[in-house]
Amino acid sequence: MKLQIVCDRCGSSFERESSALKGKKHHFCSRKCLANFSNKRKNPDGYAKLKDYTNMSLHMTQLNEDMNPTRMSSETRYKLRQARLGKGRCDGYSKIYNKAAHRVIAEKKLGRPLRDGEIVHHRDENKYNNNPDNLVVFSSQSAHAKHHNELRWFISEIKKIEEGGDAE
Repeated sequence: MKLQIVCDRCGSSFERESSALKGKKHHFCSRKCLANFSNKRKNPDGYAKLKDYTNMSLHMTQLNEDMNPTRMSSETRYKLRQARLGKGRCDGYSKIYNKAAHRVIAEKKLGRPLRDGEIVHHRDENKYNNNPDNLVVFSSQSAHAKHHNELRWFISEIKKIEEGGDAE
């Protein structure tokens, strides 16, 4: 049975079979009207009401976890890490599962997660040397800066002594 319908975009009247209308929220007389209705530039008010995109990524993350709970197992994460190793520019800290390796190693050495504000320092200043004996954890950035200032002062005093100058 054919029914008279009004286009949601242009307002013109047209006929459709009742079976073609089931479950549809909007009705259009042509594909052009559908495209114009769905276009953000041509129909900003209608486009905003078309679909709610807030928290879409959160929804997709949850959906992925529900539908594929074993996707990111430790074995999969390890394989992905191995595939990516050596592909970057190597100008930053090395990573273990997207976390700075020196921080992961310091946490293992301490036996607890690092607290907010704690800084991990490399004693030999080589950011690729993540030997646990080479890492020191400072309680704050200011404590870390103080260490560097004292180290600079100490080195300058040694240079004065080596040059034969007075230490004071």
